[in-house]
Amino acid sequence: MFLTGVAMSACVISTPAGLDNTTTPTVTSTTSTSTPSPTETAADPTPLATPTVSIPEQSAPPNSYAIHAVYDFALQQVSVKQVIRYTHLFDRPLNELILLVEPNRFANGFRMNQLVDASSGQSVNWELDGNLMRVYLEEPLSLQDRIELIADYVLQLPQIPPPSEDAKPQIYGYTDRQTNLVDWYLWLPPYDEGQGWVVNPPAYFGEYTVYPLADFEVALEVIHSPRDVVVAASTRPVQQGQNRWDFRFSRARNFALSISADFLVSETEVQGVKIHSYYFPMYQRQGEVVLTHTAQAFSLYSELFGPLPRTEISVVQADFLDGMEFDGLFFLSKGFYELYDGTDKGYLTIISVHETAHLWWYAAVANDQAQHPWLDESLCTYAERLYYERYLPDLVDWWWYYRVNFYQPEGVIDLPVYDYQGYTAYRDAVYLRGATFLEELRQLLGDEKFFEGMRHYYAAQIENIASPNDFFATFESYGVDFSNIREKYFYREE
Repeated sequence: MFLTGVAMSACVISTPAGLDNTTTPTVTSTTSTSTPSPTETAADPTPLATPTVSIPEQSAPPNSYAIHAVYDFALQQVSVKQVIRYTHLFDRPLNELILLVEPNRFANGFRMNQLVDASSGQSVNWELDGNLMRVYLEEPLSLQDRIELIADYVLQLPQIPPPSEDAKPQIYGYTDRQTNLVDWYLWLPPYDEGQGWVVNPPAYFGEYTVYPLADFEVALEVIHSPRDVVVAASTRPVQQGQNRWDFRFSRARNFALSISADFLVSETEVQGVKIHSYYFPMYQRQGEVVLTHTAQAFSLYSELFGPLPRTEISVVQADFLDGMEFDGLFFLSKGFYELYDGTDKGYLTIISVHETAHLWWYAAVANDQAQHPWLDESLCTYAERLYYERYLPDLVDWWWYYRVNFYQPEGVIDLPVYDYQGYTAYRDAVYLRGATFLEELRQLLGDEKFFEGMRHYYAAQIENIASPNDFFATFESYGVDFSNIREKYFYREE
């Protein structure tokens, strides 16, 4: 997620010599309009030695979902039939399933018609409290036991309200020109043998969800729309017909959709990965700037962190004032597009590359966003600095001043999101001091060890839900004492 405030000036930390100031290999773009698409040409960067990043051959994730959704544009309703499959991989017997039902957080937002056990055809007992559904099992699940549930339910989509200082920006729902389906289906949180189901209460600011891997098969139909729509999704459809899109997304954290009759699309391909920029009319220039920055960031982070196990990336202009990441898709606030002044001194550039980094730190390597939000947000904020260092070196000092030092951030980095006294304290500690911590760690280790460590951390934790201990263990293996830095940023003063 992106958190911002108004910043007016910029900083003084000199640029370390670790990243060559080269540009990305050629990016060729296609667009749905007649305006020429952006291209970049440059010399190939010289990467550091990279550890092998390989996803081990594994059986399918324990969670999988087959979803058939019919979106009724006229009623702003989504009728869903969903198959939920779960395999229990733990010795501890399981008496109940937990399903997260985020649409139920909205008034009249969710109605369950039926929930049955597929093997018996019998209804199962369930209880819904807020966004938490408990499904009571007739027989406990033992190790390697599998259950399949069939759910039939209706979502009444909420209207996305105008910006407010009293409420967190809302992403799920619809506006006059966009419908966003995010965390919209029933889904299983991670299960830990010691802790049980890993579920956090909703937070006023920041994120609180923890996503295990799952396989998705999604069929979307759109009915009663007066105009043909364009669908942005976490991956491309494997099949598309008249007002129907079929998707398959494997080993993913979640599956997001954004639907609009107004979208224009620009596209490019980098290292075999297709990147799509979706934007509203009048914003083509900004949409193509976003495409270029996303493509360059993808190339850079692939080099610095490791290859991404994705073939598609969708970047969507949001009809709300926030940036937000999902697996394979992220939103950029319409405000960034509106305030774009033709330079890279602004949030359109900064947050394009921040949200791109979330494909590594949140999607490929997940974390508990409520308990340890710095594990994705600090790394993504520092990734902005790496982007400016590589492609916009003259603006690195500006970035530090505008993005970080202007706010004179304070606070302990690794607190649960609930323990920060307000949004500003959360932003300053997790995002801004988090970036400063990584800068100091890099200066202590030197570029070779720092970037080697980042690649090893990524390689070791890809597809996992990482913890702070996983991060620190990687860098402690180099035999460099950074206890003073940890004490400075991670411990409360008594």
